[in-house]
Amino acid sequence: MTTQYTADALGYYQILGVPFDADESQIKQNYRERAKMWHPDHNSGPEATEKFQKLSVAYDILKEADSRLFYDLLTQIYTAKDFPDMFALKPYSDRAGQENPYLRVFSLRRVVGKIVKTSDEEHDEICNAKEATGIIFQTSLKNWLLGWWGWPAFARNIQAIKNNFSGINQNRQKNLTLLVHNALAYAQENKKDKALASAVQALSYANPYQQGLIRKLIYFLGENSDVSLPKFNFAMLKYIQLIVPGVILLGALVPTTAKFVSESELLSYFSAKKEIIYNQEVRFNDGRETFDDMMVSKILNIPADTSSLNNLYHLKNAAKIMYGPSDEFDIITELRGQTTVRLTGKTPDNIWARIMLDNGEMGFVRLNNLSKGISKEIPADSKIYTGPRPISE
Repeated sequence: MTTQYTADALGYYQILGVPFDADESQIKQNYRERAKMWHPDHNSGPEATEKFQKLSVAYDILKEADSRLFYDLLTQIYTAKDFPDMFALKPYSDRAGQENPYLRVFSLRRVVGKIVKTSDEEHDEICNAKEATGIIFQTSLKNWLLGWWGWPAFARNIQAIKNNFSGINQNRQKNLTLLVHNALAYAQENKKDKALASAVQALSYANPYQQGLIRKLIYFLGENSDVSLPKFNFAMLKYIQLIVPGVILLGALVPTTAKFVSESELLSYFSAKKEIIYNQEVRFNDGRETFDDMMVSKILNIPADTSSLNNLYHLKNAAKIMYGPSDEFDIITELRGQTTVRLTGKTPDNIWARIMLDNGEMGFVRLNNLSKGISKEIPADSKIYTGPRPISE
């Protein structure tokens, strides 16, 4: 997503020789004069055909009020290099791939120290308010726990944590690009409510000239701009990044005489209360281990022997596969009924099952939607089963 903009990205005003506030008659007059100058029938110069074609395209765009407004808005957020097909815009989606007008861009820097070699990357995350909480906390967690290993990483991680904390909702141009693009894309698809929501949110990121253009779009949509919109809690998103150091500090202050609690006591308590969180872990029979980045409830592990037909189940009905054992978690994907999966764990209350998908990713589905055995044939490249190919029931 670009962070630069120009007032005439494709040079349409320039080739017609008109100012940005030119009226329809001035645009028409200049087009006629320049069309005579550059028409291949009257001009045999090497640039005549190209100039005439661009002149015609510019006139077609600027002579109509709606296409001119679209161009004026797009040229505020895109350069000539990344200018999209303005007649086939597609809206940005949230992380689950769903259309959602209530999105923001968060630029998050992630540092992982590896003693000698350090990874230091910045990612632009487009997400809704709920997704933002998860991705910002995950980034903070990784930086606080993994970003200190090695002197180069130490220095970079301090700056990354500082930038992530202070940079929440500071990338004005990227959010303007996202929201204006979505407003225009939804308008083209005649989804006026979503277009209006995106446009109204874009106003807070725009300069006065851009605000004028956005208000023209709102008027063009024929809707009242006085709408109530859900708001991102940017203060909360900023301060959740202090949860990890807060927990570390609290742990350091806990008296050493604190009572030791056994694993069985923890399991019994968390099964009833469901308040604790653990890293999700899966152990394979050959000794390999894998960990999921998400924090989930305590899971009773089931060995994942991918060479065995044991613990292969199939979905009774189509289901959404969640990142954690709750409907409150985000959706990884949706699977059709009869899809075969591998059971790798379940919650102590026997409500949720952790399953392995064909790509090896772990997710959660309600246990009562699983039936033992294979239904649909397992794909040849599936990671849930690596033994001799079974025959579908």
